[in-house]
Amino acid sequence: MQVSRRSMLVSGMAMAGAGWLPGAQAQQAYPSGVIKFIIPTAVGGGYDIMMRLIGQKLTEVWGQACIVDARTGASGSLAAQAAARSAPDGHTLMVGYSALVSNQLLQKTPGYKFSDFVPVSMLTISPIALGVRESLGVKTLKELVALAKSKPGKLSYGSYGPGSGGHFVGELLKVAAGVHITHLPYRGEAPAIHDLLSEQIDMAIVTVGGVTRYPGKIRPIAICSPTRFPLYPDIPTFAEAGYTGVNMPGWAGLFAPVGTPPAIVAKIAAEVNRVIKLPDVSQKILELGFEPVGWSPERVQSFMNEQLAATKKLVDAGRIQI
Repeated sequence: MQVSRRSMLVSGMAMAGAGWLPGAQAQQAYPSGVIKFIIPTAVGGGYDIMMRLIGQKLTEVWGQACIVDARTGASGSLAAQAAARSAPDGHTLMVGYSALVSNQLLQKTPGYKFSDFVPVSMLTISPIALGVRESLGVKTLKELVALAKSKPGKLSYGSYGPGSGGHFVGELLKVAAGVHITHLPYRGEAPAIHDLLSEQIDMAIVTVGGVTRYPGKIRPIAICSPTRFPLYPDIPTFAEAGYTGVNMPGWAGLFAPVGTPPAIVAKIAAEVNRVIKLPDVSQKILELGFEPVGWSPERVQSFMNEQLAATKKLVDAGRIQI
C-alpha cells in the first residue's frame, strides 16, 4: 500500500494540531512522575529547606511529588555526577553553586563537565557572611583580624565545602588581612554551623542566613557584598572594614542534564521562576539569607561564563588550592 505525499502532509498537520509534534508532546506530557532535586549540601541546610518549599508549590500546580536528594561530598562533584547520569527528561534536576565552577579548575577528575548540563534558572543570589562563636570574644572584623594575627594558625573557619564560595571568601580575607586561619571544609552549611555552635571551630563563612539564625551563640561580623543586605542592615560589609577585594557572590542555580528537551526546560524555568517570586515563598527565601532572582536560562549561562573567568583568575594566582 502506497501512501501519497499529500496524505502524509495532511496526517502530519493533523498530528501537529493535536499537539503531537515532538516538542509539544514532551511539554504536554511533563511531568509524568516524581521530580527529584539533587542538592550538593546536607539535609537541614538552606538549599534543602528552599527546594522543599519550591517543590511543595510545584506539586500543587503539577500534581506530582517533588523530593530532595542530598548528595554531599567532593565539594558537590558527587551531586553533579549523579545528575549528569540521570535521564534527560526533566524529572531529575540539580542545584549547583560556586563549586560547580571551581571544581573544573581545582579537581583533576571532577567526574563531570559543564557540557553535561543545561541551565534552567538562577534561583538565588546570596551574600556570603562571616560569623564567629560568641565565646571567641570579638565583635568586629577588626578585632578578629587582630586576634588572628596574635595567634597565627590557631583559629579555624568552616565553609560549606572545598572550592565553595565560603572557601574563596575565606582565602581572600586571609590574603587581604595578612592572617593565617585554618580552613576546615564541610559537606554543606548545616554541619559547619553545627560545629560552630558546639565550639569545635571558631568561625564559619557561609550564607548570611546561616550565621544570623542563632543570636547569642553566633555573631555575624561581616558580609561579602558591595552594600549591606536589606534584611540584615546591621551587618557591615568587608569593604567597610577596608577589605574591598573580598567580594564574591554566593549563588544557587538550577540545572538539567544535557539533552533535556528545550520545551521541558522552558516549562520548568517559567514555573520555578514564578514560584520563587510568590510573596510567601520569596519572604521565606529571604529569611534563609538568599535573594530570589529567577533568571532565564540564557542569563544563567552568561553569568556562569563570567564566574568561570573570575574563578580561573583566582586559581591561577595560587590563592585557592585543594
